[in-house]
Amino acid sequence: MLSELFIWAGVSASPAARRLGYAKAAVSLWSRHRRCAKSWQQHEANSRDFVLQLTAGCRRRDTFWVLGAGTLADVPLKELSQQFRRILVFDIAWLRPARRQVQRFDNVEMRQADITGLVEPLIEWRPGTPLPIPSPDVLQDLDVVPPDGIVSLNLLSQLPLLPVEYAKTHGVTRHAAEAFGRSIIEAHLAALTKFDCPVGLIADAVRIWRSRAGETVMQESALMDVRLPAADKEWYWPVAPRGEIDPEVAMEIRVQAIRLKPARLASFAG
Repeated sequence: MLSELFIWAGVSASPAARRLGYAKAAVSLWSRHRRCAKSWQQHEANSRDFVLQLTAGCRRRDTFWVLGAGTLADVPLKELSQQFRRILVFDIAWLRPARRQVQRFDNVEMRQADITGLVEPLIEWRPGTPLPIPSPDVLQDLDVVPPDGIVSLNLLSQLPLLPVEYAKTHGVTRHAAEAFGRSIIEAHLAALTKFDCPVGLIADAVRIWRSRAGETVMQESALMDVRLPAADKEWYWPVAPRGEIDPEVAMEIRVQAIRLKPARLASFAG
């Protein structure tokens, strides 16, 4: 508990992001990562490996972007810093341990950014009026220097969660809120097609609940039924072992890693 209070005291997030719950979510992720570190090791290693495979296709080695850097556990930060002149890591809320990691590298820059472009508009939005529309151009303004490679890292399924929850608590119907959530996912996918450099996506695809005997109790799309192109790689992530959210049921994620091609992705988004 004391360690969580220490981490909470060091959260860096805008007032609007805090109001929507992003600071709390960042601390919760850090806390779960500590509890489930052993179960998450292979998933994090797979993510780091895929990022490095993506960088092999980068023709220029000036700037690389990591979207959704989080705790940095799934980011091969040292290797990226050796390959590129400049690394930009983006997230909406940053914790003290991540900031300390970044400080070890002279060419890694930590950026606090809302890559949905919806946090401030949601705070200004008033119930009874149309919800703000996510823009597919939001990533273009993250930096003046075009990237030579980008990865959207274990982020896609998380983007709609807090905006959808906020909309529901302010009277938006479930149907309308879910449509809003799908539009957020689709806008991120569309935004990634705006770049000519190698773009990688690592995303939750399916949530699976398993009994103590290993039988599937339930499964559902982690992306509100938004489809993705065929994965280049996929693996299973035991995100919540038994006892984490239920004494009898564990939850795992089928993760997909995809090298995105603009035309290929555009046919799936929307």
